[in-house]
Amino acid sequence: MNLRKLYFNTVMRIYNDRLSLESLYPEILKDLDDRDKRRLINLVNQFFRHFSFVEKFLCEKIDKNIEDQDIKTEMLILCAGVEFFFLDSSTDYSIVNEYVELSKDIFGRGKFKYINAILRRMTELEMTEEDSSSKRALYSSHPDWITAKLTGQYGKETAEKIMRFNQTIPPVYVRSNRMKNGRDGLALILAGEDVLAAGVEGFADFLRIESGNAVGSKAFEEGRFYIQDPPHSIPALLLQPVRNDKILDLCCAPGGKSSFIQEITGNKAKLWLNDISQKKRVVIKLNFKRLGLKFDKLTFQEAQKFQAFEDFDKILIDAPCTGSGNFRRHPESRWNKTEEMIAELTKLQLAILKRSAAYVRKGGYIVYSTCSIFKEENIDIVNAFLEFDPDFVIDPVNDPNLEPFRNPDGSYFVIPGVHGHEGAFAVRLKRVR
Repeated sequence: MNLRKLYFNTVMRIYNDRLSLESLYPEILKDLDDRDKRRLINLVNQFFRHFSFVEKFLCEKIDKNIEDQDIKTEMLILCAGVEFFFLDSSTDYSIVNEYVELSKDIFGRGKFKYINAILRRMTELEMTEEDSSSKRALYSSHPDWITAKLTGQYGKETAEKIMRFNQTIPPVYVRSNRMKNGRDGLALILAGEDVLAAGVEGFADFLRIESGNAVGSKAFEEGRFYIQDPPHSIPALLLQPVRNDKILDLCCAPGGKSSFIQEITGNKAKLWLNDISQKKRVVIKLNFKRLGLKFDKLTFQEAQKFQAFEDFDKILIDAPCTGSGNFRRHPESRWNKTEEMIAELTKLQLAILKRSAAYVRKGGYIVYSTCSIFKEENIDIVNAFLEFDPDFVIDPVNDPNLEPFRNPDGSYFVIPGVHGHEGAFAVRLKRVR
């Protein structure tokens, strides 16, 4: 399929059906070579970072009626606009010609003249650095409800830092597999495959990929690393797993945090994995197999209704959430979430945390975590749980590397734009009675 047509179709599906880009990977990437895979992913991500501002820019400079067109016409123009202004304006006429031909394929000749006129006038425009980095562009990059929520929680200055961070291109991070190599050894192995990487301050197991294709490396096939953002390792570090710990990962897919648990324990934890989706069975098993790690049991239960005839030393809950801390890496998620979803998610998060309490022994721990930066999903849930169950208390760990993220209440919080990483929240709760 023509790459620009695939780009347009992918954008339409994500926008209309509130899908994640990653959920479409098996379908949209299967027939593409590595170069086109990277190109398509970049096109779609840049679209959801910039389309709202491009729409305002074109409406102001060319035709205010663009936003009144049917959704397909509008999105086709914006796909071309994002590519032209934010990816490659050097091929301006090829962009116009190919999108005009695409419009004929999609609409027949009905919209041809209008789209052709808009796109040809577009190539005469210049979007300056001042335009693209303006506060107007920044505030267009997120839905109004998210901007309002960030401003209300963090204040205007920090909210703008978060949104500006979200407009940058995220690097690829890899977590060295302790069972097979240390971080420095992994860097040397990757360098031998023309993949250059540098250590990540404060995260001893992590490398940031500076150049090269880590996923296409032999080291990846050999399970020498796992692709993960550094803050997402914090829940496993807070759990402080040791050999022979009986551990439940209640919302485990795709297995990143639970695989780190096994690496920390030398593959010696008694690990029970659970997730709501049986469809993720294959990816969980493949990740553990590639890394050379084991687990004792894999079940597919709703976390808020989890049942077992045993208790655990430690339970990890990576709760379903808005993913608001990952708006840089997954820009489409800004637009496929609604404020109304938060009420349902917080209800579920509290139910999962309450359910898990029944399965942790006295003296044991629960680590509750999300990749959200909205307090309703984080400390508010924890406080509601502690009020419900006084047998638990917040119990921070003594880890100097995590101190920059520690809050006065004993929880841990990574703020995008402040700490330089994707957002994450985690807290360790100890059962004292």
